[in-house]
Amino acid sequence: MEPTARRLSPDALEAVTADLAPQTRRAYVGRLRAVVAELDGADLTDTTLSDVLTAMAARGLSPSTLTLTVTAVRCAANRLGEPDPVGPQCDRTLRVHRRATGPPRQAAGIDWAAADRAADAAAARGDAIGLRDAAVIAVMSDALLRIGEAAALDVADIGRAEDGSGDVTVRHSKTDQENNGASLFVRRATMTRVNAWLGTAAIDDGPLFRRIRKGGDVTPERLSARTIGMIVKAAAAAIGIEDASGHSLRVGAAQSLVRAGAQLPEAMLAGRWSTPAMLSRYAKAELAQHGAVSRLRPDSHAQR
Repeated sequence: MEPTARRLSPDALEAVTADLAPQTRRAYVGRLRAVVAELDGADLTDTTLSDVLTAMAARGLSPSTLTLTVTAVRCAANRLGEPDPVGPQCDRTLRVHRRATGPPRQAAGIDWAAADRAADAAAARGDAIGLRDAAVIAVMSDALLRIGEAAALDVADIGRAEDGSGDVTVRHSKTDQENNGASLFVRRATMTRVNAWLGTAAIDDGPLFRRIRKGGDVTPERLSARTIGMIVKAAAAAIGIEDASGHSLRVGAAQSLVRAGAQLPEAMLAGRWSTPAMLSRYAKAELAQHGAVSRLRPDSHAQR
């Protein structure tokens, strides 16, 4: 008989996941709500969850969203003391839909040089929006930030060093479930952009990146992750990079690190990856060019 998880309510999951990063918590609760709505009162088992995943895939949801759905269900079962309903049928359904769609397409990378061009182009507008967007681009590129992490930054999270460089403190992230936080280096040039934005906006506390009204008034409202993603895409398009996404600065910075000679552990530390999987995907070509074969095998062959 299949294990049945009956008490996996989204509200209950929200109540027992206060220790998770806010973005992760929202994602898990949202996916569990979608599952509960799809079940429409039916018990949650391996079979019914597999049917739910199939219905979601038929509506066009990506394999990564299906995987997140399963992860959310497993988290809820674990936190709420219910049997794990995920079994061989769900695993088989995920495999089928991953094969059907192939590997996910990677967003175009915005490497360090391109990020500098994009920030220059934004700042050239000469207004508050341009200065803000230039600071967003520079900070995200230096610190390899996710869009949600950039949106969550406060002015108090910016530190300054005597040489003009600085750091940003990321207090929560999806790979930091213990909320230990991380302090990440930013260059002098980036701090110059941050200072220009803060001076123009006349803010010294609260959210770092804020919404600006059409008339140019800077509001107290924090930019959403979605808006920051749109800023990154628009900045990329302005310098001729198509197919960019909110992850493109993180992807491009990872590629630039490897090109510059960073070893895998160094690059993983900079991007706060706990495993090499995502870095290996982002910088596949660069890792091959700087890998063991390229370093250790001589270009010329021995004469017979």
